[in-house]
Amino acid sequence: MSKSLHKRLRFFTVVVVLVTLVLTGRLFWLQIYKYDYYVAKAENNRLRELPIMAARGEIMDRNGVLLATNRPGFAVSLLDWDKSKGDEIIGLLSRLLEIPETEIRKQIERQQFKTFAPIRIATDVSAEVVARITERRPELPGVIIEAQPVREYPLETVAAHVLGYMGAISSQEYQEWGRDKGYRITDNIGKYGLEAAWEEYLRGQDGVEVVETNFYGQRVRELGKINPVAGHNLVTTLDTRLQRIAEEALAGVISELREGGNEEAGKGAVVAMDPGTGQILAMVSLPAYNPNSFYDDYSLLISDSNHPLINKAISGMYPVGSTFKMAVATAGLEEGIISRNTILYCSGRKVYFAGEAPRGCHLGIVHGAVNVTRALQVSCNSYFFELGKRTGIDLIEQYARNYTLGKKTGLQDLAGEAEGTLLCRREGEPWYPGNVLTASIGQGHAITPLQLANYAAIIANQGTHYRPYLVQKVVSPTGKVVLETEPEVLNRLDYAEATWQAVREGMEMVAMPGGTGSVLRNLPVKVAAKTGSAEAGTKEPHSLFVGYAPADNPEIALAVIVEHGGLGYQGAVPVAHRILAEYYGDESREE
Repeated sequence: MSKSLHKRLRFFTVVVVLVTLVLTGRLFWLQIYKYDYYVAKAENNRLRELPIMAARGEIMDRNGVLLATNRPGFAVSLLDWDKSKGDEIIGLLSRLLEIPETEIRKQIERQQFKTFAPIRIATDVSAEVVARITERRPELPGVIIEAQPVREYPLETVAAHVLGYMGAISSQEYQEWGRDKGYRITDNIGKYGLEAAWEEYLRGQDGVEVVETNFYGQRVRELGKINPVAGHNLVTTLDTRLQRIAEEALAGVISELREGGNEEAGKGAVVAMDPGTGQILAMVSLPAYNPNSFYDDYSLLISDSNHPLINKAISGMYPVGSTFKMAVATAGLEEGIISRNTILYCSGRKVYFAGEAPRGCHLGIVHGAVNVTRALQVSCNSYFFELGKRTGIDLIEQYARNYTLGKKTGLQDLAGEAEGTLLCRREGEPWYPGNVLTASIGQGHAITPLQLANYAAIIANQGTHYRPYLVQKVVSPTGKVVLETEPEVLNRLDYAEATWQAVREGMEMVAMPGGTGSVLRNLPVKVAAKTGSAEAGTKEPHSLFVGYAPADNPEIALAVIVEHGGLGYQGAVPVAHRILAEYYGDESREE
């Protein structure tokens, strides 16, 4: 081997040895000396799939007025947080969020089996809180800020019982159906009203964002995204203008009754329907609540003796007094027990069954000889006691149920419609002859305001029972109509024209001079009506109104109840008068 070749080999050997030493040293540096550092970095620079919440579908009235919408908001969540520093992180979060540590631990416990997803600690936090958390980010490893749409009700208490409210899915709901439908344990769902009944349509499809995060949970880079799809919008049958008018009228009259010394007044309901379609134009239950602050106000709401969380329009059940008399009149006319011209004599008070106390008209008023239309006009109890005695309870029950009194109306857009009851024969229960007299003037029954409005609508359209409904259309985010509700006939009452004429004329006479609702004669439209007062134990009677307008071409069937509002003319009639006066007195009303 030449000398020069030997030198070159030795040089290359030295180079190889040096390179090997450098690489070995570097390897030692990386894998041993810097082991903890790079393990921590590898562990904490991870790929994350972060959910992107879909916007919930909006709810609007028939004219496009927004009743429920969304606004931007923020949530504070934990994602792969450092549990070894759990006490410090929870303590700091508690101070920054101003919520108890126990509440944070409860949320972690509730969601801990979903460790691959963010554990939501607080929702709808303010921008100030977000800023404070961002400033303390190094002390809060694994704490992230998520953008989320927040449900908002722009008109606050307006139609609150119809719209409902949102709330966190419960563990039971999640176990029973949430998993199958793709919900997360952190999701909010509709809990009441349209929000709950139409959850399937209102709920959107969440998206997902794939990001790389560092040790502090901060995003290093975005690697991919699937955009969320907003939920469908609901177009309701409600007329916001009429809804506001009805709410203000009911609240105003109740306030005046209380100022006048009736401290028992405080609750009530109004339902307005289109008698030609079954569309519900307004539904009021008082007192109401604000869905925007529902959970903040919850302790006060559940302790309120006026039960503001109950939708009295569909769940409240009441004796309805003289508003029941059209059902008794219909039974007598249709069965040929009376005709329009049959005269019965009102002597003020009379014994109808041996052994019973005498019964008669309010304050013993003597109406003399009256026919059915006059009896409806002046609400003659004596006439209907006699007619009820002749007709019998079984026929009265049959005709009342034909009018949907004491049974569900068919409403499907809201949960919680009560069936109600009628005073009638029941197997195994005693029956007394005088019960038919009680039933004939509307006592002893338990009927909802929605049933009363539907009853008025059937009389207004002469026998057609349309299914009441609240949602006209479901519209996709792109404007496509996904579902459209058409009026649905559930039953037709094939009664004689003479029967309808007599009942309708009697109701029209109520709003004329001499009628129990004569104050209604000065409205911009002609009204057909029936007033009522129903005994309520030792308290003031319930005050009621049913009717429709205009009498010759009905557009609105209306039911009003003012609990403990006194006689019909004292509570319910003033409410109806204000509603119809304002609604029909404004030339800007939507046609």
